[in-house]
Amino acid sequence: MSSALAIAATGIPAMAAETGEFTDAKIDWQQFKGQDVNILLVRHPWQEAIEPLVPQFEELTGIKVNLRKLPEPQFLAKVPADLTAGTFQFDVMMTQIAQNLQYHSKKWLSPIDVYMKDPKLTDSDWYDWNDFFPGAQAAATIGGTPFYNLAITAEAQILAYRKDVFEQLGLSVPKTFGELADAARTIKEKGGMDGITLRGGPTLWWPLLGAVESFGGSYLDENQKPVLDSEGTIAGVEAYVELAKYAPQGVTNYDWDEINTAMLSGQAAMFLDANVVYPRLKDATLSNLADKFAVTAYPAGPNGARSDSHYWTISMAGNAKNKEAAWLFMQWATSKPVQRDLALAGILAPRHSAWEGQALVDALGSDLIEAVKTSLSTATLYPANEHWTELADALRVEVQNALTGSKPVKQAMADAQARWVKILE
Repeated sequence: MSSALAIAATGIPAMAAETGEFTDAKIDWQQFKGQDVNILLVRHPWQEAIEPLVPQFEELTGIKVNLRKLPEPQFLAKVPADLTAGTFQFDVMMTQIAQNLQYHSKKWLSPIDVYMKDPKLTDSDWYDWNDFFPGAQAAATIGGTPFYNLAITAEAQILAYRKDVFEQLGLSVPKTFGELADAARTIKEKGGMDGITLRGGPTLWWPLLGAVESFGGSYLDENQKPVLDSEGTIAGVEAYVELAKYAPQGVTNYDWDEINTAMLSGQAAMFLDANVVYPRLKDATLSNLADKFAVTAYPAGPNGARSDSHYWTISMAGNAKNKEAAWLFMQWATSKPVQRDLALAGILAPRHSAWEGQALVDALGSDLIEAVKTSLSTATLYPANEHWTELADALRVEVQNALTGSKPVKQAMADAQARWVKILE
């Protein structure tokens, strides 16, 4: 079985990259043999895909990797708390654009350009920084100073749906938010399942922004002033709340893992979320519904189809003990061979080269690749802000009030606006 087919069949990449692909780099991968690196990751499809490859890095370098993973809500609370207290004990961690300004301003991260420019540590021709998408390169720059982060994913929202349910009910694949709501309502009323599943928990701000931008709204304007009570933002939140009427009960507790489970179990017929989740739906070892799922690009609102995009990143902690060894891990994890193998497992990568070749089409299908390309072509990127953790939590509280009917959307967003103004002041 070829590497591509093996990855597609299991959903987890084997050691597909050949050792020679790394030894082609004109550096000594074994120069820090015997050292340890401590890695903290979010429980995420990227973590699931790269973890089986870690023994490859250990064999290549002689460096021992101590890896810990946490659910996203716990991770997002633990990391800033431990960094503030000075008790953070990891060399490398997953990070997000939204938090990176805060991490930078508090000097919680180590700049990595010194390692990228050191020929003993990095073969610049082999690593090929220009292979990264412009958006991924931008994600490495915070506070106007590169480099603190390396992109590890290229995510956009897509619409996944049950093609058998659509055929049974005579539904067309939605191309607009209006058509999406109509389809979700019909499935809920006639299909014997929930029409759609959405995030409504701590990270609802991410998929919500796609709806907001598609209706002409935003979270912050170009001057970093909140616009949560603007007409377009309110309309986008109203569209999201309307969709949630046809979602499972308890949607205010849903994160990406819960929406994934709702699809795999046959509880819901559609989701509007990150493309990295979709390959799990197609994994026959996880569900007997794998052959019934299909995917299409993000639907349009009055302002077009403005899917939210996202680049998860990895960063080096400011107090990392073995920084050179940590850099070798970061370089390996974001290298062409590893990013290619992760792409074949469905974790579409922030490198141009990872999107090339028939192997990717064979592994993932042209429908997913085209859906992601289409969504990314008009996608928005959420704003980086030093106070993002507080802002996101305030937004979550008020949108949940709207989702549960505790407040009308307009009132909830007015209250969210007031909270954001206070935080930013």
